[in-house]
Amino acid sequence: MRVWLDGRLVPADRAAIAPTDPAVLYGFGLFEVVRAYRGAPFRLHDHIERMRASAKHFGLAMPQADLDRAVRAVCRGGDANVRITLTAGGHLMVLARPLDIPSPREYRLGAALRTVAWRHDPRAPLYGHKTLNYLENVRARQEARAAGCADALMLGPADVILEGCASNIFAVEDGGLVTPSLGLSILPGVTRRVVLDIAQKLSLHVSLRAMKAGELARADEVFITGSTMEVVPVVKLDGKRVGRGRVGPVTKLVRAAYRSVVVSAVAGAP
Repeated sequence: MRVWLDGRLVPADRAAIAPTDPAVLYGFGLFEVVRAYRGAPFRLHDHIERMRASAKHFGLAMPQADLDRAVRAVCRGGDANVRITLTAGGHLMVLARPLDIPSPREYRLGAALRTVAWRHDPRAPLYGHKTLNYLENVRARQEARAAGCADALMLGPADVILEGCASNIFAVEDGGLVTPSLGLSILPGVTRRVVLDIAQKLSLHVSLRAMKAGELARADEVFITGSTMEVVPVVKLDGKRVGRGRVGPVTKLVRAAYRSVVVSAVAGAP
């Protein structure tokens, strides 16, 4: 495995940063995860701009680099989960790993979610950013995976729905989409933005508002979105059926439209 680090490709076992880097000492840094299709990164510009905005927010310097070229170099023309890491010490690293996505069965028949046992404070300064201080999300997702779920659902005060540990969440009500607004300090997901654009093109009504946990159980359909997972239908929440317990027509429509966007983008990639 090769890693792109500060402008050059190096073997993974030689990709080192100083132990005094604040990223090592305090988890002070940022990351983005991009999905590459046959070596072509999807919506890379959006990921870079999100990282750049977070870097500005935390006072980090964002080095100038040809990240498109870096991603293609580490992917070598394959499908991959690509992680871009920026440390507070000024290092920029690109690493390609095998895809970690739900099973074909979960895409076909629907996946399950598990609510995180603790509540999150969306006013916390790290919320809404992909920081290296990520252990809380990792722990919650590990527990969800151990329970056979695709992701864990995070709630805020008064059981307001925020997001998944690695996803944004959508409900389908009366043929339209409902999703938490960015005002709740959720992560401005790149795939979330693509789905909102798709909804506009398909003339689907979209409501951006706060939702309570109980609303998901009463929704007609539920799905989650993420750059690596794309659009994943959800048919169970905490062991209970969501909607009719099967993948619904709106979710199928959105998922097919998203795949079309990806295929078009990859076909047009240099």
